[in-house]
Amino acid sequence: MDNLTNRRLERLRGQLVAAAMRKQTFMHREVLLLSQTLDQLIVKAQTDKRKSLNEPNAN
Repeated sequence: MDNLTNRRLERLRGQLVAAAMRKQTFMHREVLLLSQTLDQLIVKAQTDKRKSLNEPNAN
């Protein structure tokens, strides 16, 4: 995972934790949207990593 993706993941994770604490629930719309966005970014990072590992010239 590249540094930019890692920073985005950590920033979103921090926003998610802060929103959940502020709203005192995981069911609030803002918290759910942040969670879904983070999930999508995680899936993309994992997919990209898997693709890079399957490339013939990957290290």
